[in-house]
Amino acid sequence: MESDWAWDRLNPFERQVAALLVQGKSNADICAEVFLSRARVQECIKRILMKTGADSTRQAIVLLVEERETRSLLRILEEATTGVVIVKDRVVKFANRALREMLGYSLDEIVGIPFVELLAPRSREAAIKQHEFRLRGEPFSTLYVIGVLCKGGKRRK
Repeated sequence: MESDWAWDRLNPFERQVAALLVQGKSNADICAEVFLSRARVQECIKRILMKTGADSTRQAIVLLVEERETRSLLRILEEATTGVVIVKDRVVKFANRALREMLGYSLDEIVGIPFVELLAPRSREAAIKQHEFRLRGEPFSTLYVIGVLCKGGKRRK
């Protein structure tokens, strides 16, 4: 199941209950910890299920954990000093600060660009080939040099 929900869509109370669910707390434990009735906890869990699009509390917990882990990873990648890009369906979904500064793009400008547009024309074929190897799970070279294009069209290695 793929969902476009985000942890930030939960209100503070829902986040508190969700965090306790992720820790493996039972409804009774949650009631004791947040001093609410069992009915209010159940109501909150239903809202979390609706917001996550999950069919069960277990599935919601999986989504919550995945989303928190993804956010943690993106924070780490954002602070990396090497340029990092995440591509899905050949479109840039994430580019860290180092890459944006190197290429001269803002976050809003780079997210959504077909990644091939960031590649120098001579590098495109090789980079696409490596990308397709990765997607298919085939062996690929972990070290190769590609040229990229800065915002103004200037080529960079």
